[in-house]
Amino acid sequence: MDNDEKDLIKDNDIEATKEISAIDFSNEITNNKEPSHKVGDHEKRPVRRGANGEHRRPNRRPEHGPNRRPSGDRKRDLQHSQGAPDRVRRGDQKKRPAQGAKKIKKKGWSKKKKAILIASIVIGFLLIVIGIIVGVIYHYINMIDIVTDDESFELLSSIEPDERDKNHSLPDSPEEDKKALEEALRRNLEENEKELMSDDNVFNILLIGCDARNKEGRGRSDSMILLSINKEKEKVVMTSFLRDTWVSIPDVGPQRLNAAYVFGGPKLLIRTIQSNFGIRIDKYARVNFYSFMEAIDAIGGVDIEVTDEELEYLNDYSRHQNKLLGLDTEKDILQKAGKYTLNGVQALAYARIRYVGTDFARTQRQRTVMNEIFRKAKNLSLTELNDFLEKVLPNVTTNLEKGEIFSMILHASSYLSYERTEQSIPNLRSFKNMVIDGMMVLGIDFDKYKAELKQSIYG
Repeated sequence: MDNDEKDLIKDNDIEATKEISAIDFSNEITNNKEPSHKVGDHEKRPVRRGANGEHRRPNRRPEHGPNRRPSGDRKRDLQHSQGAPDRVRRGDQKKRPAQGAKKIKKKGWSKKKKAILIASIVIGFLLIVIGIIVGVIYHYINMIDIVTDDESFELLSSIEPDERDKNHSLPDSPEEDKKALEEALRRNLEENEKELMSDDNVFNILLIGCDARNKEGRGRSDSMILLSINKEKEKVVMTSFLRDTWVSIPDVGPQRLNAAYVFGGPKLLIRTIQSNFGIRIDKYARVNFYSFMEAIDAIGGVDIEVTDEELEYLNDYSRHQNKLLGLDTEKDILQKAGKYTLNGVQALAYARIRYVGTDFARTQRQRTVMNEIFRKAKNLSLTELNDFLEKVLPNVTTNLEKGEIFSMILHASSYLSYERTEQSIPNLRSFKNMVIDGMMVLGIDFDKYKAELKQSIYG
């Protein structure tokens, strides 16, 4: 055996020794043992020298044959067979945990916790928004003059005659006609004592417009409109009661309908309508004529067609109202008939005209103005709506409770979309002009109008 072969065998032994030492070193680390070799052990390994004594690198192992250098796969197989841990594969991003090591759970928000947090934030935001809306609504509700049902008005024993009754010289109607009307009133009252027309799906509010100069004054109720909201049929019915209708006022006796308010206030007026027309009235809202003018001005006026016949009376009422307000009496005068945007003074003068088309036309003009207010109110900006409410609400007196007002405000958009119809009692088809005790009044067929009320409101 020549020297080269001997050197090759020595090299193979040295490499094998190195591999075995490396494997033993890895096993000792895995088993938490200190490595057995010392730092200086490598100095005792034989060093290959050349023929002339120089240091020579050992030849690489042959690529083929029994002594060939093991490939990467073979090395890993060898390590597995000897219990050595896997080495990191090329391209792996994470080291595999050692055997017996506990998995460490990363701290953080789970999906369930995140969902709960997001839901809590959304709910909290919605509650804040709802709270703001409720606060704003109650801010306006608190502007209203809310009274209790036990609000008392002293019952007057007599009232001043109406101005119209002083200026006519018409004789009284025949006695038989007056007696027939009195008998009809008596019989009607007996029938209405049994049961009033009502329905849980219908809410009846009596809107009262009086000619009092302030909240404390009574005056006559020149405007009486029953606003009926039928939630089941989705309709709103506005029924105007003519002020000259001859009725029986509880604790007073036969009188014009509009006298009930001045005799005993809103409660007596409601009792009068219920006892004469057999319909339940749930609540009322009252405004005087001066708050009516402020409401019109707050929405920028109402668009009304004024006829030649109405022009003269409209101007006369405008002068009268401005005189009472201490204003220039000629400031709101219209020069000719036509379509105008009437301000508060002019719109009130228009609604009070009583000598054109009798009282039927007068109540129609009042409903026309009311419809224009509803139409304009729907198109107001937030700033204009705020101005409108701040001027109108302090002049409204009602026995509606705050909760009822709040509910009506929440459903206002729905109510405004309901079918809206109008009617008057009496209407042009059925009434009788009469003069009783010097007063010009309207005699009506109560059975007929009770049936019409039932059909139009509840049917």
